[in-house]
Amino acid sequence: MFGGLFITASMLGMLRDFIERNHIHAPECLKAMEKYSPTSRLGLDEWSQLLQLIAQRYPQPGLGLAIGACVAPKHVGILGYMALSCSTLGEALLRYARYQRLVYDGNPGSVVADGDAIEIRWGIERGTPGQLVDETAISLFISYVRFLVEEPMKPMLITFVNAPPADITPYTEFFGCPVHFNDTVTRVRFPLSHMTRELKQRDPALMDLLSQQAEALLVALPAADSFYDRLRSSIVRCIHDGTPDLPSVAGLMTMSTRTLQRRLQEKDLEFNLVLDKIRSELAQRYLADKHLSFTDIALLLGYSEQSAFTRAFKRWFGVTPRDFKRGIGR
Repeated sequence: MFGGLFITASMLGMLRDFIERNHIHAPECLKAMEKYSPTSRLGLDEWSQLLQLIAQRYPQPGLGLAIGACVAPKHVGILGYMALSCSTLGEALLRYARYQRLVYDGNPGSVVADGDAIEIRWGIERGTPGQLVDETAISLFISYVRFLVEEPMKPMLITFVNAPPADITPYTEFFGCPVHFNDTVTRVRFPLSHMTRELKQRDPALMDLLSQQAEALLVALPAADSFYDRLRSSIVRCIHDGTPDLPSVAGLMTMSTRTLQRRLQEKDLEFNLVLDKIRSELAQRYLADKHLSFTDIALLLGYSEQSAFTRAFKRWFGVTPRDFKRGIGR
């Protein structure tokens, strides 16, 4: 469901460490990891499935927080060692923005100054992998930042695009700051003053060498999957036009229905599943808008009746749109 989205397979080492430390019996998970070398890339679908397997074997609130806390430099490849060699946290974040595709080739992150704060933001242009994937990633990010700096530090704010869990206490305790859900972007906010904090193992000479290697690796990466991006944008347009069907999407993509079906098969994608996924993502965003009624949202998603939208939403999230909206801002 996340065509063209990848992470570095070196992160599988973090999962192995977590499984071993917690004595989790997950042979199918360990078996699935064997086919990857640390220098290869892993599809985000497969990463999500591995996390779900661990969740089945070791269910606990905020599971991704504990998994991400196991991160070590070897788990994030060359970018991890580059960050170690930087002089300040600000330099490390800029290096991340430049080379993030070497670790996470999905929704692009951006580093943005916002008054007296600095934010790292990830949108949803290429899909929403779900809370378990997202919280693992943000836990990894924060845990690695804490590993890098000389002094203990806390972010100012963390936001997720997903619905809130039943209890957000594990999140506020882990991150040490307010944590919001149902936001439009995933973000980490730090005080701007933190950007000058010196890192423990700075090594400018090694940085030059690693930068050259990272540039070569970046150039060698395959181009981003423009087909999936075009497919998503075309489906969104057709949803808004009230024609979310295969022929209409194919027409917008200037190809025949048969050609689109063939391209979907090549990418191991099913049109109805992609459509369903996009509708569920849009539904979350629209429900966060206090100016939109449930009827408005149903129409925006291409449903002729509000009841059809309600049934679909309950299938996606296990609650009605009304109950979901009550939880926004928790």
